[in-house]
Amino acid sequence: MKLTIIIEKSEGELWGRIENVPDYLPVTSGATIEEIEQNLRALLDDYVENEGSAYNEWKSVKSSDVQFDHVYDLSAFFEVFDDVKVVGIARRAGINPSLVRHYVAGTKYPSPQQAKRLEMAIHELGDKLREVVLA
Repeated sequence: MKLTIIIEKSEGELWGRIENVPDYLPVTSGATIEEIEQNLRALLDDYVENEGSAYNEWKSVKSSDVQFDHVYDLSAFFEVFDDVKVVGIARRAGINPSLVRHYVAGTKYPSPQQAKRLEMAIHELGDKLREVVLA
């Protein structure tokens, strides 16, 4: 089974939640993505043991068999991937770096189009990095 964790940053902490579990919204915090995954696995085990058996697809789910995809808000992305610089991604996306800093700080929020441009800039950087050969 594959589930998506939505990773956000709030008040200096990383938070993770899974939204596609029936009648349940597991939410936890952690210092790392690994800690969030571990906490969510424990919450899922408890859910399956106590409530999930009411849903056919959850009767035999073991958290150790669950794979996670990650979706990040901008603040969490730049926290987790702190070697990626806001200014570089903003410029690559063609967005004012000051505006992107507001997005990262949570004082402003990107439109879906702006978020997509930033996502594409991050993916483009990743593609370029895969091409690097060091001598």
